[in-house]
Amino acid sequence: MNYKLGISTIYFVSQNFNYNGWEQIKQNLVKLNLQNLELNVDIPISWMENIEKDVNNKTIKILSMHNFCPAVENIPSGKTGFNVYNLNSEDEEERSLAIKYTLRTIDFAQRLNAEVVVLHTGNIPTEPTGWELYKFACKFGVNSKLYKKYKDSLLITRQKNKKKYFSLLLNSLDRIVWYAEKKNVVVGIETRFSADEIPNFEEVEEILSYYKTKYVRYWHDFGHAEILSKLGFVDGHQAYFNKYSEFIKGYHIHDVKVDDGKLVDHFAPGSGTIKFENFLKFSDDKIYILEIHPKEKFDNVISGVKIIKNILNNQQGES
Repeated sequence: MNYKLGISTIYFVSQNFNYNGWEQIKQNLVKLNLQNLELNVDIPISWMENIEKDVNNKTIKILSMHNFCPAVENIPSGKTGFNVYNLNSEDEEERSLAIKYTLRTIDFAQRLNAEVVVLHTGNIPTEPTGWELYKFACKFGVNSKLYKKYKDSLLITRQKNKKKYFSLLLNSLDRIVWYAEKKNVVVGIETRFSADEIPNFEEVEEILSYYKTKYVRYWHDFGHAEILSKLGFVDGHQAYFNKYSEFIKGYHIHDVKVDDGKLVDHFAPGSGTIKFENFLKFSDDKIYILEIHPKEKFDNVISGVKIIKNILNNQQGES
């Protein structure tokens, strides 16, 4: 077994850091029969010294880090650790802080021998917002006239506003990509959940083509792509793999359920609608990260790890 399979610390760490610490994460990792992690945005900087010791002692391996990590302190009300500062914000001060903390994440990635920093790359103002459209879909269904009306409106306003906000993003990425190349860290551009976020399906190619470097790669999030497909914005996972397979550096692996009419992601593989065996391919240069929220039962996480291992083992045997 030489594939790079790990789990995001999002499963173990709450926003308020009240989990019992780094040592308990390692204990649960053993129960999952895993050694690898993605460090999520909730990791406090006070843990980094111990994490670095374990990396150097080879008791743990950090495959990837999710921007911003370590956690940004004193997050403003209404913000989250992922999006506390926006890389394509109109506000120059916010954009500067987003760049600053992204570069800090890259610094820690280099120190911890993590290959990739996964980025959220901002959004474009739309009417309605992507989140509002998602709620319309859950309430009225994607085949309703009302949903289709609001979806068309989102797409029109998104295209109208794209030039300005995509340009702001590239201005930020120019600095980030230059720095990542110096640090030998890959920047992973992640599939997003919401239709107003960057990148949409076509914008993955725009970013990859703009930079033309091995230090900018696509990061496929299964749950997000599944929901975008069900909302009618892309023709399934295969569309991504047909177009971007050579650029994929890693995956966020989590399942999607229909819960009381709502599409809900970040469940353990095997709990929902995604047929991972149809899409996941073994490759020793790609990273496989289970990104499961704390709401999921630990037994289901154990089962999900086994499902993905079996898929990769079968693929490895065929390669």
